[in-house]
Amino acid sequence: MAELKNEQNYQFDPKFDPKLEEVQQTPDSFEVFVSPGDRLKRISKVEKLAVVAFLVMVIALSITMVNYRNDISKTQNEITSIQTDIDAKGKTATQLQQEKSELSRSDRLKEVAEKAGLSINDANLRKVK
Repeated sequence: MAELKNEQNYQFDPKFDPKLEEVQQTPDSFEVFVSPGDRLKRISKVEKLAVVAFLVMVIALSITMVNYRNDISKTQNEITSIQTDIDAKGKTATQLQQEKSELSRSDRLKEVAEKAGLSINDANLRKVK
């Protein structure tokens, strides 16, 4: 374990006067309020230009990102509407195919021919595709 040292070595300086130390204060020892304007004066023009350029770049990239997101959104909406049209036309095509199959049945053709007073020869009847 660590032991505390009871002896402390102090060096005595005969030239040291505590009264003089209190009176003499250096400018660094004071806490001086520095205004933001004074801080800006200490920043070089190159640093200011770099900060302004960085801010302009950030703003430009933000605007560009918003435009790209907007374009992506528009494209997704167009894709959705086109997909909806494709689905609707596919359903219509399926319904028309079923209707064609029902109308082209040979039994139905015979019925229509008999109602019109025609005779059908089964050998001459072929399936319509």
